[in-house]
Amino acid sequence: MFVRAKKSGDYEYLQIVENQRIDGQVRQRVVATLGRLDILQATGKVDAILSSCARFAQKVSVIDAHK
Repeated sequence: MFVRAKKSGDYEYLQIVENQRIDGQVRQRVVATLGRLDILQATGKVDAILSSCARFAQKVSVIDAHK
């Protein structure tokens, strides 16, 4: 699974996507749409989602960095 930004109309949406191999071809299935990217960024929810997921990571750590 991975996260991507998908443009639809005038907006970009943040999605969780899974790759599946069906009949020898790779297909992508949207597991969840998290919301409009601009709103998630403006409200700090992207950071909150990453911090929440980081609790379950075993090989990767999220370091709090500021621009």
